[in-house]
Amino acid sequence: MNSDINYIIQESLKGDKIYQEMLLKRLNPLIYKNIYKYYKPSNPLAEDLLHEGYIIILRSLKDYDVKKNVHFLQYVKIRLHYFYKNYYKKSIKKSTLSIEYLNSTGKELKSNRQDQISMVILKEEKDELYKCMNELSEKEQTVLNLFYYQEASIQEISDKLNLKYRQVINMKSNAVKKLRSYCSFMP
Repeated sequence: MNSDINYIIQESLKGDKIYQEMLLKRLNPLIYKNIYKYYKPSNPLAEDLLHEGYIIILRSLKDYDVKKNVHFLQYVKIRLHYFYKNYYKKSIKKSTLSIEYLNSTGKELKSNRQDQISMVILKEEKDELYKCMNELSEKEQTVLNLFYYQEASIQEISDKLNLKYRQVINMKSNAVKKLRSYCSFMP
C-alpha cells in the first residue's frame, strides 16, 4: 500500500495527469480531515474547500523540492493544514468585523434575506461564544484574547504573562477544547 502511494506520487510529480487524479482521490481523507477541523460536514462551504484542497495539492506537485529530504505527503499535509487554518481565521475575522461594525453603527445591511439570517446566526454564535468564554479561567481567557484577537505570538504571550512557552501552548489548546465542548456551534 505504502509503495503504491509512493509510485502514484512519483508519477504525479512527473506530470502524469491520470496519476495526479489518483493522488487527489487518495488524499481526499486528508483534505476532509483538515476541513472538518474548522467546519461541520453539513456546511455548504465544505465542497468548495475540497476543491481548494485539490488546488493546494496540484500546486504542491509543482513546488515540491525532492532535495529538501521531506516526504511529499508530509509537505502536502503541512500546506493543507496551514491553508485551512488561515482560511478559517480570515473568515472568522470578516464575520466578527461585520457584526462589530453593525453593532457600533446601529445600521442594518441592506441585503437579501439569506444574508440577514446568516448575520442573525453569527450574532447568536458570538453571544454564545462570550458565554462559553466566561466558563474559562481568567488566564485561559487572556491567552485566547491575546492570541486570536490581538494576534500576539505564543512567545509574546509567554513573555507578557511570565509563563513558559509550552505552558501557553497547552493552555491555549485546552481552552479551545473546552470551548468546543461548551459551545454547540463549534466544530
